[in-house]
Amino acid sequence: MSVVRIGFIGLGGIATRGHIPALASLPDVVLQAGAEVNPEQAARTQQRFGIPKIYSSYQRMIQEEPLDAVYVCLPNFLHYEASSAALAQGLHVYCEKPMGLSSKQAWALMTEADRRGLVLMPGYNLRFHPHFHRARRLIEEKRIGKILQIQGIAAKPGPYIGWDPKSDWYFDQRNLGVLYDQGSHLLDLLLYVADLDMESVCAVSRTSLPGLPVPDNIVAAFRGRNDVIGSLNLAWGAPANMTMLQIHGTAGSIIVSDGYFEHRTPQNGGSDRLATLLDNMWEIISQTGRSIVHRKSSETTYLEASRNFIEAILGKAPLRASARDSVRMHRALEAIEYSLQQDGSTEWQHVAAL
Repeated sequence: MSVVRIGFIGLGGIATRGHIPALASLPDVVLQAGAEVNPEQAARTQQRFGIPKIYSSYQRMIQEEPLDAVYVCLPNFLHYEASSAALAQGLHVYCEKPMGLSSKQAWALMTEADRRGLVLMPGYNLRFHPHFHRARRLIEEKRIGKILQIQGIAAKPGPYIGWDPKSDWYFDQRNLGVLYDQGSHLLDLLLYVADLDMESVCAVSRTSLPGLPVPDNIVAAFRGRNDVIGSLNLAWGAPANMTMLQIHGTAGSIIVSDGYFEHRTPQNGGSDRLATLLDNMWEIISQTGRSIVHRKSSETTYLEASRNFIEAILGKAPLRASARDSVRMHRALEAIEYSLQQDGSTEWQHVAAL
């Protein structure tokens, strides 16, 4: 195989703003077909990107088109069904996060892909941001010593404020609100950057928008099997985009986001702090949390994630985000979800080991 023929299952915002532009810039890719139930959206996308063939049914597309791989860009509750169907057709799959709505579904997809020898990649594009990769490398090199505690925050304006979904699916109870929207990204970053092995959690939530059927603000405390403690803060309705980790160890700290990086140690002098300030000066130009630089960094993560997916299919590189990673993330999400269902109980919920 010299080129990878791609079909898109879903042509909404995540496909048209993230994945399709990224793939269009890669040399080993052919955008073969797309499937979209909204005819107006399908026509706009076909005209904009020159996709040769559009289907109203992804089932027909994967059966009739000569494809090598698909991107699943549907509402969360449809990820498992579409990914399963594509794997059954012998297609490699890039599944937008989350990879299903349970660890059981994620495990089933992983085992099916392994059985068929197919590449299955969950869409955790933030892993590919250079700041988070740099933080991971410093931790692997023991530059902050033994990790003691971690704070993670993912705060976004939320659907209809921060981005433009094509329907109300974000608010469907099956999608579990901000937990599976932002929580999946934040937990994956903790697993990737700090190799966190979560043991137990205790969570509380609130719904700030009247009539919203899903939680839009969640705080969870956690304990790790390696004696790490920490917290997760998830929010829709924040005035600006923020995904940030603060990781504190016995020899230093790391503060990292997609727009900021700082490595603090007792030895840091004035020149180091000045270098950090200069490195992060672009933050000043962001008036609303959606600066040109922020958008550019987001585009880069989609590009690098797609590059990794295509290279894995062609046997040129290992995956940097695996289905097994997704199973670990789902088990932590499920423990948080169960804790929330206890309606304010302070009982800690166990996270199943993998």
